[in-house]
This record gives sequence, C-alpha cells and structure tokens, in this order.
Amino acid sequence: MKNRLPYCTLLMILFAYCAKEGFPPGGPEDRIPPEVVGTIPAVGQTHVDTETNVQVWFSEGIQSASALNSVFITPYPGEEVKISCRGSKITIDFPQSLKSDLTYVITLGTGIKDYRNNSMTVSYTLAFSTGETLDRGEISGKLYDVETATGVDIWAYSLDNNLDPNPILQKPDYVVQSSVNGEFKFSYLSPGIYRLYAVRDRISDRLYQPVEDEIGITYRDGFLLNDDSRNRDTLNFKMTREDTLSPSLTRAIPTHHNHLTLLFDEPLSDQFPLSPESFTIESEENKNDTLPIFQAYIDPLNRQRLHLSTDDQNPEKIYKITIQDLTDDHGNEVDTMYNEAFFAGSGASDTIPPLLLRSIPAAGDHSAPLDIQISFVFSEAMNPSQFTDGFSLSDTSNQFIQGLIRWISPAEVLYQPEKPLKSQMPYTIKLTGEKTMDLAGNAIADTLIQFQTLNQDTLSAIQGQIIDTAIEASGNIHILARQIENFEIAYTQILAEPEEYHFQSILPGLYLIECFRDQNDNGKFDYGKAFPYQPSERFVVYPDTVLVRSRWPNEGNDITLP
Repeated sequence: MKNRLPYCTLLMILFAYCAKEGFPPGGPEDRIPPEVVGTIPAVGQTHVDTETNVQVWFSEGIQSASALNSVFITPYPGEEVKISCRGSKITIDFPQSLKSDLTYVITLGTGIKDYRNNSMTVSYTLAFSTGETLDRGEISGKLYDVETATGVDIWAYSLDNNLDPNPILQKPDYVVQSSVNGEFKFSYLSPGIYRLYAVRDRISDRLYQPVEDEIGITYRDGFLLNDDSRNRDTLNFKMTREDTLSPSLTRAIPTHHNHLTLLFDEPLSDQFPLSPESFTIESEENKNDTLPIFQAYIDPLNRQRLHLSTDDQNPEKIYKITIQDLTDDHGNEVDTMYNEAFFAGSGASDTIPPLLLRSIPAAGDHSAPLDIQISFVFSEAMNPSQFTDGFSLSDTSNQFIQGLIRWISPAEVLYQPEKPLKSQMPYTIKLTGEKTMDLAGNAIADTLIQFQTLNQDTLSAIQGQIIDTAIEASGNIHILARQIENFEIAYTQILAEPEEYHFQSILPGLYLIECFRDQNDNGKFDYGKAFPYQPSERFVVYPDTVLVRSRWPNEGNDITLP
C-alpha cells in the first residue's frame, strides 16, 4: 500500500512554496539554489511500509535531467528503480518491495539544478527504516587540493562481505557528493568497516575509469563501532588522476655530432640520476657497431625531453637507440613497444654558444630572500671544471660572497652562500664568458645579474610542533607553508621525526600549512592506488589560516598527523 501525504501537511508545503517571494520580471538574476522542503517518508521515520515510494519536494522547479544522475539509493534497489521529476517534485518508485528491518539512505546530490542552473550547495540525505530503529553511523571528511569540489562523488564500500572491492568493476554500496567547499558526510551507516574513494565520475556510471576519472584514496579504511557514542569517523582525501599508461619514446633528434635529444609523450621522473647504461645506440646495419654515450640528463625546464652526450656520430650511418629503466612520475616504465627510435647521424660541429635560460633570482629582483639559493639553467650541458672561476657573487663594496656550488644536472647548477645575505643590500652576479662554457668550448656571453634582498624588518616566522601518535611510524615529515594571496610564495621544511618546526624569515601574509609523512622516503606525497588497494600516505592540513605580521612571529601552530 502506497503511503500518502497528510492533507494538512500537503497544504502547508504548497502554501510555503506558493508564498515564496521572488523577483519580478526584469529584476535581479535568480542565484538562489534549490532546497528540499519536504519528503515522504520523513527523515528518520521508522516502521515505513515496505510497499512505499519516496517523494521529495523542492523550493522551486527542478531540471529533470539533473535529477536522474544525482539520486543515490542505498542499499541499491536494482536497475528497474524509476526516478521521475515533475516541477518541484521528485518521485522514486521501487521495482519490488523494500526489505524488512533495514535502514535505507537516499542522497540527493549537488548535481541537482533548478531552471536557472543553480545547483544544490550541499547534498541532502533522507534516511528511513522499515524496522524499529535507524543505523546512526557517520563518516565525514573533506577534499583538499581540488580545483572545484562540486560534483565529486564519495563512494563507500562495506568490507563486511567483500574484503577487497574493485571500484573499476563494482559499484559502491553508499554514495554522497561533496559540498562546494569539499566537505562530505555519510550518515545512517551500520557498524562495520568501510573503504572510501573520492571519484569525479565523468560518465556517472558509478564505476571508476582510470586515467579518465580523478580519484582520491584515504590513508586507511573507516571504522564504525557498535557503541553509538563512538560511532563516528573522519577521513580526508587528496585527489589525483591515476596514470596507468607507460611513457613512449616519440623521436630522436641529433642537434650536432655529439648530442642527441629524445622526445617522450609525457614527463619523465627525475627522482633519480640517469645512467648512460640505460641507453644503447647501435648502427642499423651492425648491432656490434655501437655509439658510446657519456652522459644523460632530463631537460630541467621540460621533462618530456632527455639529452644525451655521445661520441662522434657518423653522418653516413643510421642509428637505432633503445632505452630501458626509465619511468614517469607514477612509476610506469617506458613502454617496451615504443622504447626505440631511428635517427641519421649528424656531422655538424657544435659552434653555437650556450644560453642562460633561467636565473633565480632574476635580474632586477628587489625582494630576494636572505637565505636565497641561486640557480641557473642553461640551454645545454656545461663544462663544470672552470665554472667556479667564471662565477662570482659580490655586494656593493665588491666583497665576494663565499658559497658552495652544486650541479643538479649537466645543465643546472645551484650556488648556496655560506651565510645569509644582508638585508636591503644590492648584489651582483657575474658570469664570465671565457670561463662559462659548454662541452665543446663555446662560451656564454658575459652576464651581469643585479638584484636586491628584501627588508629584514618586514619578515616574520611561523612556529609549531609536529605530533604523531603513531609511535612506530617512520619517514621524513614534509611541511609546507603557502601564502593564500600568492601560491608562488611558499616555504618548505623537512623533519626526520616529529618535533618543532620553524619557518624563519618569511614574508607577511595569510598562510595555509600542511604536512605529510613520507613513509617510503621517495621525497613526494603518494596518493595510493585504487586496485589493488594501496592507501595514501598520511597527511594533514592545518584547520585555520595563519596570519603572519611583520616582526610578530606566529607561534603555537601545532599539527597532529592522523
């Protein structure tokens, strides 16, 4: 027997809807999102008839198409469920009788829109029970580092009967959508263990499509206990696009008789130094006729390019290069079907002088930090043996600033002054051409870079304690303080263990602070894997923005890893 809305209740809903004030024609544009104003059954109702249907009234008319893909029902009643929308009302008819003594949860997602394309700002959850009680478990959390959280699904799989669900093949048991600010909450869950994924389900089929869909994976599963007073859990996500495709070599281009540039279809990982042994160059006619390789490095400004320094190439030969042991940022090795390329040897000599492509600080910079690390990127591999004699850093009194030179790659070099520079002091970097040369002896043009350090009195500090209650945890702790007004202003610190962190000499402004524990010590945050399941690394975002004022250190910003 289908339930019916009591006459007086229906009159109240209709009166509220009809009496709603609106702008007259030609007035301000409607930007008010739709809201749920009434439901049958009511939220939290028990002893609901197993032959019932569900009716939901909104504060205004709803686009039918938006409703069809934004209604989530748990437990899933089957493919034959009928969802219809007319005006401001959504009706859900079930293909068969509901199960007895069971809590049903219907989530109306933020994809639901009114006729003016205004979306619901938060999901609405309607829970009812065909038995005497409702389950009351909750799992909540938030999405971080997403361009927009609107339309992101949060999927929950019960692990009671399925210990290793595959979101690629299996639809979730529970679904909610995140709010505009990335927050989400599952309500009315039964006690148990749940595995959560955040998915931007682009084709709305409730199945995860690797590469196509963005995904977030938690650092652990959610736990709901039988004790109602503790029957809550919190889990957060960082989202990424899971790359399962292997990089491919697309071209090999000789620029002169001692250099070869390799092009790839995606960026390569620069996590580890390259070895010439990862490359083999042989004559097309004779495999035993090989071309020696002296050095290899990834282009510092474009990781889809890789450079090789070779012995003299023969312009009358066709060579084949084969690569191995290279990966992208996601650990995918180069595709063995596309790890070879042919090229004609070059007979051209290298007569083109190198260029300085990037310098930090840039010429004319008036706000260089006092602890600056000077960086240069050149257009090709340089000869490091004379670079020390060709480089100098001096102040206005022509006093040279001592420091340490370190080559990151054959085309990128760092200079770290031994002591912090002076406040509001002009400095000059000089690169002498006859001492700054490429491998062929071509000299760079004499270069002067003048810059000035910032005012020490404008700087401040952020301090706090890192706390990790997981006593047996290991791995470096990476902390990032990033200015909200300008994301390019950011400071990092790495701790070997939980202790006090201290960002010194930073610019004033509003900052976000976050950190993660690098469990595998690879120097980057690992997002985990959907299937086979691998949890993400633990991370935390400090809940409040931190205001930093000049000469007023902001202390006590303690951070506890989950």
